[in-house]
Parts: sequence; structure tokens; C-alpha cells
Amino acid sequence: MHHHDPATDAVLDRGIAPDGAARAAGPARHVLLTGATGFLGAFLLRELLDRTDAHVWCLIRADGDHHAAARLREAMRRYLIWDDLSAERVTPVVGDLTAPSLGLTPARWAELAERIDAVQHAGAQVGHAAPYSALRAANVRGTQEIVRLACERRGKPLSFISTAAVPGDPADRAATPPPPGRPGGGYVTGKWVAERLVRQAGDRGLPVLIHRPGRISGHSVTGACQLDDGIWHFVRAITLLGLAPDVAASDGGPDVSFSPVDYVARAIVRMSAQDTGPAAPRYLVNHSRMPLSELIGHVAKRYAVSYVSQDTWLERLWEARHRHDGALLKAGVLVKYYRALLSGTGRPPTVNDGDSVRDLAGTGITCPPLDGALIGVYLDYFQSAGFLPVPTTTPIHAKGVHRESPVRSA
Repeated sequence: MHHHDPATDAVLDRGIAPDGAARAAGPARHVLLTGATGFLGAFLLRELLDRTDAHVWCLIRADGDHHAAARLREAMRRYLIWDDLSAERVTPVVGDLTAPSLGLTPARWAELAERIDAVQHAGAQVGHAAPYSALRAANVRGTQEIVRLACERRGKPLSFISTAAVPGDPADRAATPPPPGRPGGGYVTGKWVAERLVRQAGDRGLPVLIHRPGRISGHSVTGACQLDDGIWHFVRAITLLGLAPDVAASDGGPDVSFSPVDYVARAIVRMSAQDTGPAAPRYLVNHSRMPLSELIGHVAKRYAVSYVSQDTWLERLWEARHRHDGALLKAGVLVKYYRALLSGTGRPPTVNDGDSVRDLAGTGITCPPLDGALIGVYLDYFQSAGFLPVPTTTPIHAKGVHRESPVRSA
């Protein structure tokens, strides 16, 4: 495979710069959204429909307009946020982040360049094990094409969704790409490059804002969540094996943190790019963390589990990875990640989200705390979605009182 150098890729095409000043301030009337069939993207669409009057154009990979509309409807139904009324404010646009000009015809490109007055770029190809070269077309070249479209005819404010795993400041031209070989490293390197392309467009006069969310969890009220996050596959493995790893409940021990998707989407739509010159990336993280032992305890209140040593648990998971109709395959792939999680070495770095806190002050947009009630909402959703088994009996040795949760129909 042709070797691509991230540092070389991180230089924005010289010909890309805003053609004219952004349209007069005021709420955007036409927004281009990428990634609308993905987890965060679907909730960004819901947020744009609920809190703005904008018409939203959604770039979707599909065989045609009907297929694109069907993919969008299916994604939003899966996350319990579809409604037929708002469909008239959404136009699916068949396109492809990996193709030149986003796979659009010249006429469609010109129409969007003329009509769109803000861009939310949440679309990306995700792959925990994929190398940079495999994700480069969608996540790097695709971002450059989005930037090109945002600059055409006139500057359109661009919000770019990155990840808190990206190190450093995108304005630092001397920085070197993250070292390869880490889990998820290809994805993070692609986002590192894409951030720099967006930032250079900002330096050339395009209003841009980069968002760096941490781990994103399900909706805080409905629990609706994507089903491919390693943490929930860890929980699924505990319920299917009937075994939990013994984790010390000490301060400074392993812990987890995640932000509900409804909070992240509201914050991003509220903080979208302003015409005030390039700003520092905005981190979106949950200030509260939950000890891993506590998360496991909430699962043990609902499912009959026995505690075993961490090594035994990891061995049992590895041995059982091909059983349970494939439900443990993903967890089996993540054994190395779980070893780091259990030992507390896999902690994400602490980040400074002071800018986001200031931006959101007085808006009423706050991140829900991580507590047993939130975990209960998530476990309810995962059961109703068939991701977790329905508990057969109430465990006797549950720590604390077992609370019967109301069963919601899927």
C-alpha cells in the first residue's frame, strides 16, 4: 500500500480559502451536516431540528435519494429520535467523503456552495484497529473537500467534530503526528491531520471551531446508544459469562467517564463556529468519573455474577469468545484494552475544558452526572435493544437494594 505521511497530509491545499466574507451574522438557514447516520451525527440532526429553524442537508453514502432517506430514517429510529413531522426540513444528499468533490455532481456542488450557510462536519470512518492509510480517504481527504465546499462562493462557518484523544494544539505547526501503533491510533492520527486542515482554513479567514468530545454514552433519558463501544461490550461479557473481574474499590483505581450524547450534541450546536477568528479546540467531557468497581457493582445488582480474579476473567472471556452466537467476538478482540482498563493504565489524559465551560455558562446546558440512575437507564436500553440478556433472576448477593426498573417497550 502506498505510504502516506500524516505530516505532509496536514498541509491544506494552497488554493483553498474563503471566496468572500461569511453571510451576515444571524442563525443559519441552511446547514450541511455530515455523519447524520452515525451515533453523534443523528443526535446533532435532532438537535438542529429541535433548537433551530434551519433546513438541514445531510451528506449520506447511498445508492440514491430513496436509499439515503431510508438510511437516515433507520438510524434515527434506532436511537428513538425519528419523527415524520421534521422530515420536511431535511434533504438527504447522496455523497461520499472518500470521493473527490464528495462524490457530488458539479450542479449539486454549486447548489450547496450557494445555499449552505453553515457546516457541521461529524462524518468519519471509524475503525479501532484500522491503520491511518485505511481511514485517510474519508477522514483526511474528506475533511479537505468539506473545507473546500465551506470556502466556495463565500465562507460558511464550519464546526468540526474531532476527539479528545487528539494531542496538542492544531495551531502548532512544528508538532509531529501521534506515534503509530496505539489502539485506535490510525483514527486519532487522521483526526490530528484533519484538525490541522480545518485550523489552516481558519487562519485563511474561514470561521471554524474544533470540538473534542471524550467518550460519548447513550441519551440521558432514553438510554439510546450505539452498540459498538468497548465499555458496553465489557458489561455484556460480564452478563453473558456470569463472571465479573474483581476490581479494588480504591481512590486512584481504574475508573470510567463518558458524556451522554444529548449533552454533547446540544453543546456542539450551541457553540458552533463564530466569526471571531480561530479559537482553541473545545473539549466536551464529563467532570464526574465512576470507579470501574462501581460500574461492575451496578451490573451485579441486576445480573447473577460471581467475582473472579482479573486474569481468570480475561482468560474466560478469551476462551468463550466464539460462543454466545458471536456476542463476545468484539470483547474478545479487546482483551488487551480490557487488561489496560482493569489495571488503570488505559486512562485518557485529563483535559482542560475551561473554554467550553465558559461558552456554556448560563445556557442551562450541563453534563448529567455519572451515577447509578444513569447506568440503570443504559442497562434498560441495552436490554430492550437485545444487546444485553434479560436477567433471569434477581441476584441474592446484590450490594444495596434491588430496585425494579419500569420496563419500557422497545
